[in-house]
Amino acid sequence: MNCLTSAAVILTWIGVVNCPPSLGLLSNIKPSPIEAQSITPTNHQQLMARVGTTLNSQFNLKYGQIAYLPNKGIGIKFSQVLEDSRCPINVTCIWAGRVTVGLDIIKNGQKLSTLVLTLSPGNDGSATQSVDGYRVTLKNVFPYPKSGQTLVKQNYIAQIVVSQN
Repeated sequence: MNCLTSAAVILTWIGVVNCPPSLGLLSNIKPSPIEAQSITPTNHQQLMARVGTTLNSQFNLKYGQIAYLPNKGIGIKFSQVLEDSRCPINVTCIWAGRVTVGLDIIKNGQKLSTLVLTLSPGNDGSATQSVDGYRVTLKNVFPYPKSGQTLVKQNYIAQIVVSQN
């Protein structure tokens, strides 16, 4: 059986596929117990969608992706789109609306909490919450709604910055 190198690493670690280990970039990244419990053959792509980041750097996180801070043991998963009532482009609204997302905070493989962050157009432009000595700031959420189009969760991207308190 042929296997993608990165898929082999993740799936071999949890015993789903018998593939040789990789010497590639992802060979040292293993799924947390939370991720391993929820893996199925159809959602293993989420495990492969890992983003590396550093403190104080803005990064984009797609729905379902996990960003890791190397040497910090901290992960952030874009897990929920709770609301998107932002006024669509090319529409006149009496209220600008807002977008609310859930970000799971994972430390050393264990889920600490879910941060619920809301952006409202016209306010300060970002939403911030603190957890376990880190400050997580939601800067933006894409795509912006368009009249006549339905957005699916898998197309959302959260723009995030993580810093230490």
